[in-house]
Amino acid sequence: MDNDAEMLKTVVRPKLEKLAEKHGVIVTQALPTMLELLPAGCSKAVGVQKLCDALGIDAETELLALGDAENDAEMLSLASIGVAVGNACPVARSASDFIMTERNDEGGAGLAMEQFGFD
Repeated sequence: MDNDAEMLKTVVRPKLEKLAEKHGVIVTQALPTMLELLPAGCSKAVGVQKLCDALGIDAETELLALGDAENDAEMLSLASIGVAVGNACPVARSASDFIMTERNDEGGAGLAMEQFGFD
């Protein structure tokens, strides 16, 4: 398949979501030209929550999460502070508490960690 992000979004993804629903799978996206299939109930948020539980961290009061893609949205919502970098997709932006002006390739994640207390 070529790098046609619009075709992936409007043609391929809807068909894949119908098929995925029948098989207990979810479709998410990390890059405009890449879809991901995950077992239902699996996400970055689930993994981060399990890690927080194991480390005794309260995600709702002690977790800073950084992201830029649709597959980060649940994790951004889970965190006490969810931060999207400047080039984040609309789904990640809407799930965030704060949006950096700097992009991920401009040090947005590092600047967010400095801004929110990680010296």
